[in-house]
Amino acid sequence: MMLAMKASWTFLLMCPVVALLGAPQSANAPSVDQILDHYVQAVGGKDAIQKVTSRDMKGTLENSDDGTTAPAEIFAKAPNKYLAVVNLGDGGEMLEGWNGEKGWGKDPDSGLHDTEKAEQIAAKRDYDFYREIRLKELFPKMALSGKMKIDDRDAFIVEAISPDGATEKLYFDAETGLLVRRDFERVTIDDGIVLYEVDYDDYKDVDGLKLPSTVRRKTPDYTLTYRFTEIKQNVPVEDTKFNKPEK
Repeated sequence: MMLAMKASWTFLLMCPVVALLGAPQSANAPSVDQILDHYVQAVGGKDAIQKVTSRDMKGTLENSDDGTTAPAEIFAKAPNKYLAVVNLGDGGEMLEGWNGEKGWGKDPDSGLHDTEKAEQIAAKRDYDFYREIRLKELFPKMALSGKMKIDDRDAFIVEAISPDGATEKLYFDAETGLLVRRDFERVTIDDGIVLYEVDYDDYKDVDGLKLPSTVRRKTPDYTLTYRFTEIKQNVPVEDTKFNKPEK
């Protein structure tokens, strides 16, 4: 289960190109640009987003596979640095880091290791600190593929292709404009092809920005749920914190 948990910390979605390019659209449906603009405004606006340069999120990680709940903390820093720390108690810590150029992980089972090449490519997109306002750059090909209900609310589905051919499905609440779900599949050496569904819930106002306080990552076999109880922004975080430790 440890390896599966590690794989869930980064994201990649691959969808059929035919579905992306050939999806019918209603005459009354908004354009992709309108959906993305609504999203940016819903979060707080471009200027407010760019005023934040770092983030520290504290909470817990619930694992449905073994029923455990562990303290968790995530650090992020512009332009694209990321570190997740999960305290496993007597089992030690599980860490996943990205210093902007290279990724690494550390856990009691496999020790200190480098991130797989496929995950490194995805990390450049996933850990972009200003991802909300850079989606069109990260995914040059985007199209509206329809609308569906998520928790009894309408959501527009946008399918997107990155320059390296990876694709994602992004679901935006039709009323609030906020991102409520991502679908993707990740291919890893350890687990093969793993399908993920990531839900973003309980958005809270933090210094003028709307941020999800609950992130639920589902696979066919288990669910990992982050519940953040404290989110601080523009906190001092040294760049070295994101580097791979010596041991």
